Amino acid sequence: MAASTPSGAPSSKEKKYDRQLRLWGANGQNKLESAHIALFNASAAGCEILKNLILPGVGQFTVIDDKLVEEADLGANFFLDEESLGKPRAERTAALLGELNPDVKGNYLVDSLSNTLSAKPELLNPRSTPFTHIVIISPVPTPLLLQIPIEIPVFLVNCVGLLFTLRISAPLHTIVEAHPESLVDLRLLNPWPELSALAAEKTKNLEVQQEMDGDEGMSDHEHGHVPYLVLLLKYLDDWKRRPEGDGTHPSSYKEMTAFRSFVQDKMRTHVPGGSEENYEEAVAAVLKHVRKAEVSEYAKTVLDHPACANVTSESTNFWIIAKAVKQFLESPEQGNGLLPLSGGIPDMKAESSGYVALQNVYKNKARHDAALVQKNVQSILSSIGREPSSISLEEIEIFCRHANFLRAISFRPFSAELSTDEFHKKVVKDAFESWDADSALINDYVAFRAFQEFITQNNGRAPGDTEGPLDEDTVEMQRLAKAYLSEVGCSLELAERTENIIGELVRYGGAELHNTASLAGGLVAQEIIKIITQQYVPGNNTILFDGISSKTGTYVL
Repeated sequence: MAASTPSGAPSSKEKKYDRQLRLWGANGQNKLESAHIALFNASAAGCEILKNLILPGVGQFTVIDDKLVEEADLGANFFLDEESLGKPRAERTAALLGELNPDVKGNYLVDSLSNTLSAKPELLNPRSTPFTHIVIISPVPTPLLLQIPIEIPVFLVNCVGLLFTLRISAPLHTIVEAHPESLVDLRLLNPWPELSALAAEKTKNLEVQQEMDGDEGMSDHEHGHVPYLVLLLKYLDDWKRRPEGDGTHPSSYKEMTAFRSFVQDKMRTHVPGGSEENYEEAVAAVLKHVRKAEVSEYAKTVLDHPACANVTSESTNFWIIAKAVKQFLESPEQGNGLLPLSGGIPDMKAESSGYVALQNVYKNKARHDAALVQKNVQSILSSIGREPSSISLEEIEIFCRHANFLRAISFRPFSAELSTDEFHKKVVKDAFESWDADSALINDYVAFRAFQEFITQNNGRAPGDTEGPLDEDTVEMQRLAKAYLSEVGCSLELAERTENIIGELVRYGGAELHNTASLAGGLVAQEIIKIITQQYVPGNNTILFDGISSKTGTYVL
């Protein structure tokens, strides 16, 4: 990303990409601009996917297609025109898509996936490929899918009529910025000395009513502007000291309810309106923020991953910082069982000076924790023969801020799914045993699984794409669906929904409808951007859309 102009005004690029920069920031935009997308099969869906990657500024794209433009293409693909008839589809779509954004470089190859794999294997070799991500629009026979290296992220799309599926196959995918609803971690039950000292100072005369200016105590104005976070720290300490208490913080729902009343009873009710907003905020925050600071299951998965324990000189920054964070967590002198503090606090009723003072206590603690993690990072880098300063403090601070929301997603390869391994069987069986099995999209998956087998057995021909009657293809699709169910170990009787979807797939004959292709383009591009930027959480690993019943579902298959 270009930096801002010297005057501080945004650059032309920042103005152009203003909205998306709010979503994934300059770091995400830089990753997007470094990506090179290969599209195999320039169908309507494929072009719509590229459109939604070109507009936000993907670095490069290459369209790979061996077909010539036909009349049928013009009816479904807005990125082809009358002048395109008889010309290579790859050339024409690349040229017209390239007009969408002059900052993006467009390329094309008049070739097929099968020929690329056999005659130009270097294009898909992980060590030599220019492509960072691959989009494949089906129909593609299974043997070709199984030849694609698992080291490259692949997005396989079936778009037929009002239906589409997306299957993602990618190497281990790590996410720092998952963008949860909130990063706030107040540590009310685990305050550090500076926070406790601030709370004690701000609540010193909390329960003394000031009668006249200069008297000890708090005026109604001061009392009504003590930040609720400080109030909770004060009253949590008072709760522990109650004569009838056991010296512990409230933990059960019953105790939480009693603690809320305990706080509410301290509110001054003689003030105008009969209540104080900061106390109301404190009462409302009890159930949300009065809780132990725990390591999330997502973070545990990352910190317990073998890639975290066994870092090498080839490890990515993610795993090196993750190991440093784990050292922080386990060290009695550092985190002592707690992750680095995120450092943010929510808005609340308070004087500006009081809020800023509280904010600074949290920010300083977060910086202190990140500095300790940085020392761990530098030690790890030295031990693996890398420059200790090769990972910036800024990157470490971002990692620490999101430490409890880290993700490591393992996408299953095509081979595991298409061989119908035990994991796959269990997922499908469980889906068919759910209460909504009759209407669930697992039925659509069974139909698309039969679709995949049909095109494999018929050299890429889609069911229904024939001059003859459709009945034969329908019967064959039903047979293939039953064969798949038998392989999985489910009932061989096809659900009504499965039969209906098979009927629709045959009726469409592999044809795309532009409205569905457009929707697929938006959804698939969104998932690709999540993978590229390593922000937000992508669907894992199969997403199905049914435009007939307006349903979307995700399965790990």
